[in-house]
Amino acid sequence: MMDPRGSDRLKYWKDQIAVLYLVQNEVQRLDQLGLYEYYYPELAATEAQLTAVEAHLGHRLDQDYRDFLLCANGWKGFIQDFNLFGTGDLMGSALMDDAMLTLQIYDEEHVLEASGFTKAELLPIAAAPFGKDLFTIARPTSRQPGVVVWFAGEEIERRPDFREYFLAMTDYNRLEIEGFKKDIAERERQAGRDADKA
Repeated sequence: MMDPRGSDRLKYWKDQIAVLYLVQNEVQRLDQLGLYEYYYPELAATEAQLTAVEAHLGHRLDQDYRDFLLCANGWKGFIQDFNLFGTGDLMGSALMDDAMLTLQIYDEEHVLEASGFTKAELLPIAAAPFGKDLFTIARPTSRQPGVVVWFAGEEIERRPDFREYFLAMTDYNRLEIEGFKKDIAERERQAGRDADKA
């Protein structure tokens, strides 16, 4: 039987996933130039998949991230061209290989040290197929377990936990909506100016 608190946590994540999905629908509607590709979140991970990942990693997953995966086993393009990793990536994938290479580079360039972490303390949880942006979560053995840090050549920002990180990414998607609206308005104004000149 599931812990009632676990049921509450999963309801929270289902609600947050639904909110982000609706926000992304609006982003897609306004993306008239087709700058990004849009995807549904993946189907829920199973407990067996999560247990296998934890055995592979050698530690339990952060509880919030774990609960998210029990509702959506990753999400391709959850913001722009970034993929939020599911169990397949955590077990090993080309994208995870690239993420680990980026993490290694940041370690060698002392970017992680400047942020107060070692490479062993961080687990990549999101990345784009190309580029240097990398989202990581501090492992439970870290001095700051559960903290999510965004690196792109240097530390860009950090969130105290996966919940705050996900909410921030939802807000970044909302900013995309505002940006697209401004672009559309500017194109319409330019079309009007061009029509006046004709």
